[in-house]
Amino acid sequence: MLAPLVLGNILNPLNTTMMATAIVSICGAFKEDLGTGALLIVPLYLTSAIGQPLMGRLADIFSARKINNFGFVLIFISALIGVFARNFTWLIVSRIILGLGTSTAYPSSMAIIRQYYLADKEEVPGMVLAIIATASQISVALGPFLGGVLTQHWGWQAVFFINIPIILIAIALSLTGEKTVTTFTHSTKALKEKITALDIPGVVLFSTSLLLMLLSLLYPTGLLYKVPLCIITLVIFIVVERRQFNPFIDVRLLASNPLLNTTFIRQIGINFMIYLVLYALPQWLEQTKKISPANIGLIMLPMSVAAMIIGFVVAKYKNTAMLLVYGTVCLATASVCMMVLTHLTPVILIVGITLMVGLAIGILTIANQSTLNAETPPEQTGISFGLFRTSGYLGAILAGSQLKQHFSGGTNDAALHSLAILTLIACGVVTLFLIPAFTANRKRQLIPVTK
Repeated sequence: MLAPLVLGNILNPLNTTMMATAIVSICGAFKEDLGTGALLIVPLYLTSAIGQPLMGRLADIFSARKINNFGFVLIFISALIGVFARNFTWLIVSRIILGLGTSTAYPSSMAIIRQYYLADKEEVPGMVLAIIATASQISVALGPFLGGVLTQHWGWQAVFFINIPIILIAIALSLTGEKTVTTFTHSTKALKEKITALDIPGVVLFSTSLLLMLLSLLYPTGLLYKVPLCIITLVIFIVVERRQFNPFIDVRLLASNPLLNTTFIRQIGINFMIYLVLYALPQWLEQTKKISPANIGLIMLPMSVAAMIIGFVVAKYKNTAMLLVYGTVCLATASVCMMVLTHLTPVILIVGITLMVGLAIGILTIANQSTLNAETPPEQTGISFGLFRTSGYLGAILAGSQLKQHFSGGTNDAALHSLAILTLIACGVVTLFLIPAFTANRKRQLIPVTK
């Protein structure tokens, strides 16, 4: 059951980070400047951020496995378009379709997993959640290395082609799994009723508001009309959804469940902190310590290994509130250490900081995902985990905007220290949003055990 889901979940982060080392060759092949090359990165972020909750909702209404397989087909089509593209526009089209296709993986995977264990009236094992989370972490680390190797030896087309064998294997495993795994029984409503249940007005309003927000973060121009439009659209969306019998996003549930909505807010903060460090340290190492990209990859590798190992270690730990505290403390410690880094700091100490960040990534990813899994109603699994991923994208985009601002005057010690201060402040904000998690844990302990 897990194999095709894991393969599907690695493709979004893998394709995002592979492009980092392939974009120069692609722009050179099509005689485009690197500024234009951003059009191969931004559409994937936008379509993924909007597509995750949409595909999650479709998985809840129709069939999580069918939506998952539909995503595989979209990824396969996008790969073919990319490999045979004859101009830069077709590459952009490929990346847009890729964003929609990879958006199906995480929400539909979580729905399939929960449905599988609910059928036997069992809780989802922490190790299963850890496998899904760790798969994404590993692909983030491998992406730049794999993109560089493929581009150097087989040309930029290989970055698109690599998706084809992965998807074919995933489809074969998925079709085999359908014969052996009992899947959740979905509603037998007519297609028209299912489309009505999708709540198209809610989808359009939410997507419009989110798109305006993302564009404001990515391109901070014209904010005088972007921000008001975003707020107005969001208010209309909330009003419309409160009146819906079966809303796209149950805003009433979010308002009545502090643990659920603070989980999304924490995910924004956690990804903001993680991506600040993930992108700031390598740039600083290359610019100030003059370390080659290959050696920077080796310096950052222990971080990914630490995240993977600690993720599996804490997967069975039930007290997610304390895990969130441990992870935040690790990240705060790493932030304080970054505030005293200089170009004279020995590399071994920098590796120590990356290990601390790796521990934070592994602990926080597992803990926040487990909290969401515990609080989400089974019938809203897809949409909830889709929103969870979208929250992560918002954090990553916020981090990118701060990196651009602080490194605009040069990648130096002072700029790194200012980003470390931001990370430390974000740790404090995330800590405030841990209060509902502790309250929920206390309530669970007070519930009497019945036999």
